[in-house]
Amino acid sequence: MPIGPNGVPAFDTLGPSPFSNNKTAAGIVSYNYTLEHQGLASGVSCSYADQSPIRFGAVPGVDAPWVLQYNATCDSDGKADVLTDVLTLIVPNANNTLAFWACQSPPAAGKSPTYFIYLRGKGAKAGEYQDSIGNITCTVSPIHPAIYPVTYQSLPRIFSMTESIANATQVYPTLIKRALVGLSGIIHEAQNSQANLVAESVITFGVKSFGLRPYEKNETYLELYQSMIQGILEYEVRPFTSLYIRFSYSASVGHLS
Repeated sequence: MPIGPNGVPAFDTLGPSPFSNNKTAAGIVSYNYTLEHQGLASGVSCSYADQSPIRFGAVPGVDAPWVLQYNATCDSDGKADVLTDVLTLIVPNANNTLAFWACQSPPAAGKSPTYFIYLRGKGAKAGEYQDSIGNITCTVSPIHPAIYPVTYQSLPRIFSMTESIANATQVYPTLIKRALVGLSGIIHEAQNSQANLVAESVITFGVKSFGLRPYEKNETYLELYQSMIQGILEYEVRPFTSLYIRFSYSASVGHLS
């Protein structure tokens, strides 16, 4: 969370400084300064794939064409399930359906796990989710503490952030698992009888902001999925780390490289 005069007042710990006195701050014409913030770093990369572990099928014992189920297996190539308590997910048999699954890389001594997200689009007719989304595989790197420089500028009343300047070696695998379970719930609950609201948000943003065609594969759509997934994951894990991350930095600040 940003501090400073354009940040969150409760987090403004700049003192003593010219900004500590409201009258002095009001007389300052402009400012431009940079602070180093504690934060979390993660990485998401997505690509189109020819195959997907996700499989759609009828719901056993239910004679209703308006619902279907989907599931996937991770152990076929040595991966482990992230959605350990989920056997299948039931969704409306919509005109356009977006399915989600997550797996974890096989355990390896001395290495942090890598996580894989699978998205699969299913459409009632050609040209929509089934062709435009198809199969997407995203790789998620573990979350770890990092320090970011944040620059504040008064005239446009904005703050901007660049790449991290220091990273800790410790990672938070449990946080990623919890966040992926949460993301599964978000995408599942976003499905209605016509479309998936998560997919429609990406499509709408691509059309309005980048002039893309709504139902076609495009590398820019992949970048939007990457940004959306990373933003959701980082937002989900923030409540778990807001206090612990400060302790973590205090204990291991000397190990940042």
